[in-house]
Amino acid sequence: MAVRATVSRFPATLEALESCAVQWGVAVTPFAAADERGQPPTSGSGGDRVPRCEHCWAYFSSHCDLERWGWSCALCGTLNGFDDDTARRFQHPDACPELNSSFVDLEIPVDEAEGGGDGVRARPVYVAAVDLACSEEFLELIKSALLAALEALIPGSLFGLMTFSHKIGLYDVQGPIPVVKNVFIPPDIEEDGLPVALEDAMPLLAFLAPVDTCKDRITAALETLRPTSSWERGAASGQEEDTVLLGGRGFGTAMSALIDYLSSEYGSTFALARVFAFLSGAPDYGAGLLDTRRYGEQYASKGVDADLALLPEQIPFYRDLAAVAVQAGVCIDIFAVTDEYTDLASLKFLSIESGGSLFLYANTDDSTLPQDIYRLLSRPYAFGCVLRLRTSSDFEPGNSYGHFFPDPQYEKVQHIICCDSFATYAYDFDFVHNDGFSRHTDPAVIQIAFQYSVIEPVEETSGDESQSSASYKFCLKRRLRLRTLQYRPARNISEIYDSVDPEVVLHILVHKVTMFFPYTYSQALFFV
Repeated sequence: MAVRATVSRFPATLEALESCAVQWGVAVTPFAAADERGQPPTSGSGGDRVPRCEHCWAYFSSHCDLERWGWSCALCGTLNGFDDDTARRFQHPDACPELNSSFVDLEIPVDEAEGGGDGVRARPVYVAAVDLACSEEFLELIKSALLAALEALIPGSLFGLMTFSHKIGLYDVQGPIPVVKNVFIPPDIEEDGLPVALEDAMPLLAFLAPVDTCKDRITAALETLRPTSSWERGAASGQEEDTVLLGGRGFGTAMSALIDYLSSEYGSTFALARVFAFLSGAPDYGAGLLDTRRYGEQYASKGVDADLALLPEQIPFYRDLAAVAVQAGVCIDIFAVTDEYTDLASLKFLSIESGGSLFLYANTDDSTLPQDIYRLLSRPYAFGCVLRLRTSSDFEPGNSYGHFFPDPQYEKVQHIICCDSFATYAYDFDFVHNDGFSRHTDPAVIQIAFQYSVIEPVEETSGDESQSSASYKFCLKRRLRLRTLQYRPARNISEIYDSVDPEVVLHILVHKVTMFFPYTYSQALFFV
């Protein structure tokens, strides 16, 4: 967990904060393998047994003052008593990482029913959804990207290949020859779903193939992909060939059906399924179609800035679909390769709010998609995360920035669907009262609690050494990562300026500008 503050010496008073005109906050990378100095956390078990303050619910850390029968909270100063279990544990300090370090990563017990232990209920699942209403160049790029993705996946992962246009194609690569089953998408968006459920067309466990044993057949299936012709799309929609040039991209219907398809095995086969959706243009067929005609000169006659008018989402379909994806344990990354208006303002919610990312490439020639997806899959990732930042009593978190959503019950608790070791979140701070820090000699304290799940492989080898063969199982691990930091208040404004971290200041400023001003990202960066 890397934590970088905008200033390492905090302003002591509200007057000092306003006079220096420097953003006051921190940037947190919770799943980073080490802190900002490269030091890893102290690991151990007993994440569910760390003592907590009775007043502010902060966790015990090495910054707390120990008494014979209790401890004083480093954040609020409350004196807390030890229960019998904690008193026994603390008699053996070497077995209690929280006694010896302010940066710990502790395992939390997980029930076997939830996929803990050495079960196979937490296998990594990946699905590629490929747009076939595209050009040959686009498809060649996607094939290269998926070949790179296969190299990055760990053995034992399950992989599914799906295509979409005016129909959905499901590939079974577990037999000697790849087989594709097609389900046509109704052109009428008023129709309720597909004529045939995907599960009826192909059982999900036939669709999801083990990467380690089926990689060659997955590669062979990729070589069979071809763009759908305008004749096919015209016949499916009942239109003439000449009237359907690049249409027939039923992305919304395909994603909705895929999420429903995968949901049947959520909690049984997988704990998180990651979907990589490759788009060559805006969805223009079936449910979730987007009107790209609104982009153009129509705003010029009305005196409206076209860029600002196109920032709001066009329809709530993809935002609503993201909520369904979260409930089904599905995280969606969107890779758009197009130089045309695609209405990412509407599409982005499907990726961002399901825990994924949105990538845009202007053309196929200069695209770094294969390298990007390889890096994305090579990084470790956490899911089902909960993030909470607490502070000492004289100041508090103000706004928070990042791809998370607030807990509906508990204040200042954020949920993160999925994050990797580079995902960074930001907070700015406010004083609780105008006097600032009540005692300028005492350090300000920040504590960050990050609870997350990971899937770890468990390699098993057969007992016969002469014919040893490795098989892979996976287990679900739940961990609690705690980091407690102290910052000294500055004695004067010069100390504040000398301790500024300009990268973190810029990071928070960009978040603030894009939140409070109706500019695009590039305009916001220019504004800063």
